[in-house]
Amino acid sequence: MHTMAEPLTLPKGWPALILFGDSITEGIWHQDTGYSFGAALSDEFSRRIQVLERGFSGWTTANARVIVNDVIPPAGQALDLKLLVVFFGANDAVLPGYQQHVDIGEYKEYLKDIVTHRHLKDHGAKVVIVTPPPICEHKILPWTDRKNSVAREYAETAISVAEENGVEVLKLWHEFMAAAGWKEGDPLIGDINVPKSEKLGELLSDGLHLTSKGYELYLEKLMDLLKEKLPEIYNAGRPFPLWGEAPRYK
Repeated sequence: MHTMAEPLTLPKGWPALILFGDSITEGIWHQDTGYSFGAALSDEFSRRIQVLERGFSGWTTANARVIVNDVIPPAGQALDLKLLVVFFGANDAVLPGYQQHVDIGEYKEYLKDIVTHRHLKDHGAKVVIVTPPPICEHKILPWTDRKNSVAREYAETAISVAEENGVEVLKLWHEFMAAAGWKEGDPLIGDINVPKSEKLGELLSDGLHLTSKGYELYLEKLMDLLKEKLPEIYNAGRPFPLWGEAPRYK
C-alpha cells in the first residue's frame, strides 16, 4: 500500500525510447493510407516504453550535432532512456554543391559523436543506427541532387560507425533493395540509367520518403533487430503492474 511518504516508484524516470532523425522520422505519425509507424511502434511498447519522436525535416548530422545535448537528456531526470534510434544520412548524401550536403567524412564524425554521447552511457541506453534508405531516381525527378549510388556510400559509412563503436545497425538501404529483388552484382536499381523498379517505388513515395509500405517494412525490420540483438528492449516489462495487482492509495 502506497502512502505519500513512500519514495517514487520510478526513481530513474519513465522508460523511454527516442527516435532522432530527419523528415522520415518526423513523418512517423502520418496516416495518409491508414498506417502510422509511430502509432504502431507505440502500440508495440504500450505501457512498457514510451516512444518519443525527435524528427526534423531537412536536417543532417551537422544540424543534429548542434542540438544533441537537448535531444538526449541527462540521466536521473524525467526519462530513463532505454534506446536511441538514430536515422540520419538521407540529406547528408545530397550531392556536393547543394546546401544540405555533408561530406562523408564529416557525416561519419558527427554520427559517431551522436551515438557515443556521454548521456547515453549515464543512462545505460542502447543505440540503433538506421542507414539512409535507397533513392529511386525515377520518382525523385525533377530533383537532380540525389543518387542511389551515393546513398549506398552513406549507408555503408553508417554501418562502419556502428561496427566501430559497438552499437547496433539497421541496414535499411540493403533491406529495401533486397525487398525490391536486388542482389549484389546486379545493375543498381533506383539509378536513372537502370529500368525503373516498381517494387522499390512501392516503398518510396517520392523517391526519397517512405510510403506506408516502406514504413511497415522499416518497423518489421526494427522489431526483428530488437528481438535478435537487444532482447532486453524487445521484452521490456511494464514498470507498473496490471490492475488486479496494482497498489491502491489509502
